[in-house]
Amino acid sequence: MQPVKPTLLQIHHLDSCESSNECLLSAAEAGAPAGTVMVAHAQTAGRGRRGRAWIGEPGKTLTFSVLWTFPVTPVVLNGLSLAMGVALARALHLPHLGTRKAGARFGLKWPNDVLLRVADQTDAKVGGILIESTIRKAPDGSRELAAVIGIGLNCLSSGALKAMVSEQNVAAVSDGFHDAEGLTPEVLLPTVLEYVQETLVAFSETGFESLREAWQAANLWQGDLVCVKEIDQVLLEGTIQGIDKDGALLLATPSGVERIVTGDVSLRKV
Repeated sequence: MQPVKPTLLQIHHLDSCESSNECLLSAAEAGAPAGTVMVAHAQTAGRGRRGRAWIGEPGKTLTFSVLWTFPVTPVVLNGLSLAMGVALARALHLPHLGTRKAGARFGLKWPNDVLLRVADQTDAKVGGILIESTIRKAPDGSRELAAVIGIGLNCLSSGALKAMVSEQNVAAVSDGFHDAEGLTPEVLLPTVLEYVQETLVAFSETGFESLREAWQAANLWQGDLVCVKEIDQVLLEGTIQGIDKDGALLLATPSGVERIVTGDVSLRKV
């Protein structure tokens, strides 16, 4: 592949919208250029994976979507959500963010969750990634895949948010640091966008394979016994062995290693 030149990001701030992904998908279909970013202070119908709602608190949650374009090929987006996880994990480990609490570590859970692990080894979700796409006409008249990458990140601790989410533990970036009142969405946005853009350039050039090792290093559930569920049905149980070069989850089961390739399932520890 030819080296990809960094795309100048065009950042638009929205006081409120139904969903930053929905707004950017509409803009993409209308011809918005790659590198368009929509940052929503508040969302009235934020979307998460598998049809779930994304709940955030204005002023404490960073919510934005980025438009990036790719060739129209069947495997072009394989591993993209994992690649974005790598970008977020790298951004959250920068020393200038502050002094981390003892034992606190930011890491990843397949396929699109960003977690905070604290000293007692419990995990809580601090962020997530939702990728949607549309095929459109490129400037040269050919077709291109316009991918909208939605990112939600709980920046400041919110008792109201924790009370609203009952199906899993949630936390904020600030919960991992001492004296973290300054880790607002406005402060974190430039750093997160820098790493998202850098990772998108790398992904465009080489695909997910070059980021696989970094994802493995951030995988907090490596070696854990989990069940794979679709809605309320358990499909498989096994031990997480990592991921392969296209981002599929490798699960060691009594009948052998299974590849989990769909993001429409959920993982739970057994």
